[in-house]
Amino acid sequence: MAGQQYEIHIKGHLSPDWADWLDCMQMRPLKNGEMVLSGALADQAALVGILNKLNRLNLTILSVHETDRNETGQAAGNEPAEESEQSKNM
Repeated sequence: MAGQQYEIHIKGHLSPDWADWLDCMQMRPLKNGEMVLSGALADQAALVGILNKLNRLNLTILSVHETDRNETGQAAGNEPAEESEQSKNM
């Protein structure tokens, strides 16, 4: 999908089953109990749509920012969680 690349940092983990509902955003759980969603969105209306969906799930949005497609987005201390830790099903 063409568009701008975004990263959305949320508090809590979601099951990978939610990826389709969140417009196929990549989901990266962190060891600290947070998660980073990343992917290309067509426009700001699509971004607002994702943010509204997260709000309806009662998730806390910690940050939203545009990223360069080459950025890893992994801040120091925010290590990816193990596979077994990403199973907080909603």
